[in-house]
Amino acid sequence: MDYGLEIANSVYRLMQRPVGFLSTHLFGNMKLLTLFIAFLASTSVAGTNHLVRVVTLTQDKLRAEAGEPLLKLTLYRLNAAAKAFRPDIVCLPETFSRGEAEPVPGLTTDRLADWARQHRCWVICPLTTRLEEKTYNSAVVLNRDGEIVGRYDKIRPTENELKKSICPGPDQPPVFETEFGKIGVQICFDVNWTEQWRTLRNQGAKIIFFPSAYPAARQLRSLAWQNQCFIVSATKNRSAAIYDITGDSIDQSGHYRPWAQAVLPVGKRLFETDYNVHKMRAIERDHGERVRIQWFHDDALITLESHDPQLTVDSLIKKYELTPHTVYLRRTEQAQEEKRDQ
Repeated sequence: MDYGLEIANSVYRLMQRPVGFLSTHLFGNMKLLTLFIAFLASTSVAGTNHLVRVVTLTQDKLRAEAGEPLLKLTLYRLNAAAKAFRPDIVCLPETFSRGEAEPVPGLTTDRLADWARQHRCWVICPLTTRLEEKTYNSAVVLNRDGEIVGRYDKIRPTENELKKSICPGPDQPPVFETEFGKIGVQICFDVNWTEQWRTLRNQGAKIIFFPSAYPAARQLRSLAWQNQCFIVSATKNRSAAIYDITGDSIDQSGHYRPWAQAVLPVGKRLFETDYNVHKMRAIERDHGERVRIQWFHDDALITLESHDPQLTVDSLIKKYELTPHTVYLRRTEQAQEEKRDQ
């Protein structure tokens, strides 16, 4: 028996129990307490498996004038979502206040910076911005301290936006560093240019946020699957949604709740069944409820995610010598080229 795994699994189950249970059963048992401390010490070296709490809004059915009235109503809705779910990061819809172009920092980013500090939460704040003589459709990224980490300017404005003097942003989208990994942003009409999404994924984006006027559900499902990353949409009307790396919908807003919410295991990875089936069975056997393995039988694919903050998918890849889908394809392409050149 692997006693290290047995201890880890036991501690994971304990950590799911209420605080009162822990105080009675853990701190009253010196042997178990010693094992618990040793487990935490040993796993802290291996890194943290980030489980990111995400909230995204729709402004559907909000009726208010552009500017301050609409901003207030949207923040009221955001406050309800934050109280219910305590997110790590939230996303607002495209140009959500519909106000005039403003500098960054400015009135809107100052308001959302206060909100970010109050809730200790990252914010994707989309608005119309003004930089010198140019106007952009932008999304400003604020950290938990309300500091501006960066901004993304929409690369692909619509024809109507161009007529209204909205300028296209730089043609290479940036990624933004957070404590739970890299994130990216695309805005509304950007959904039609797949290379921008691939650029973000190649730069390491784990989550791509999509402030938009509309859901673009079919396209986002495809983009999530093609790039194997989570996508979070926030909309002016109809549903806001959160998509898995498989393209499946995790959650969406609707008639009974005007926001979507989810805990995203950003270390989740996709694998071919080739070379990995018996290894995945071993992981299921060894780690039980600490992991989730999903078998896509008709596609010969598997996903692996960890629900334990102290157990990373990368550590499982290394220990069990797994071959991620992207690595497998690159390796196969190289072998194909070598064979072709013979």
